[in-house]
Amino acid sequence: MLYVNTEVNDTPVKAFVDSGAQATIMSPDCAERCGIMRLMDTRYSGMARGVGTARILGRVHHAEIKIGGAVMPCAFTVMEGKDVDLLFGLDMLKRYKAKIDLEKNALCFAGLEVPFLPEAEIPKGFDEGDPTVPGPNNTEISATSGAVKPAGAKSSGEVAVGPSSSQPAQPAQAAARPPPSVDADGFPSEDIDQLVNLGFSRSDAVQALQATGGNVDFAASLLFARQ
Repeated sequence: MLYVNTEVNDTPVKAFVDSGAQATIMSPDCAERCGIMRLMDTRYSGMARGVGTARILGRVHHAEIKIGGAVMPCAFTVMEGKDVDLLFGLDMLKRYKAKIDLEKNALCFAGLEVPFLPEAEIPKGFDEGDPTVPGPNNTEISATSGAVKPAGAKSSGEVAVGPSSSQPAQPAQAAARPPPSVDADGFPSEDIDQLVNLGFSRSDAVQALQATGGNVDFAASLLFARQ
């Protein structure tokens, strides 16, 4: 288990660094302590079912996190049923080009080396029986192990959670979904509409998607950071 000391909205948090988990996740208790529940977009709420069940309360598109003296914007999925306060996933590791250096026993990025916590300082009670969270292209990702199940490989007991509400489980023999419609600007119309529904103009939404390679979450974080 690799943990680092962080601060979210000036509140100390021990973050579990997991390069296998694609999503960065925060518990609702931690979000309350950090005072960022008011920033949560509840349109991302739903139920996550997999190895266990948990309720996804929503998503915080932009909040400040401090690691090793560096302050940076970060996005979180707020989910119940986890013993870990903050799981720092691959989305944020890639965004800031971080490197897990086991020789130095540190998380390295932007010229900084943030040491991993010794075993005595690691929070106890970490739950290995975590549910999955939705990943890109309809995949499902284990919130702890980071195991990725490709689209179409989900069992009948699992559901993918979208931006609006929980979706019913689909039979294994169900027909594949039709591909999303692509806007004239080269991005799926639903991605552009999702950003527009957050209160941004269509042109700003397209520019943000272009700047982030089409990643909706990163685009939302970029737009909120510009406000």
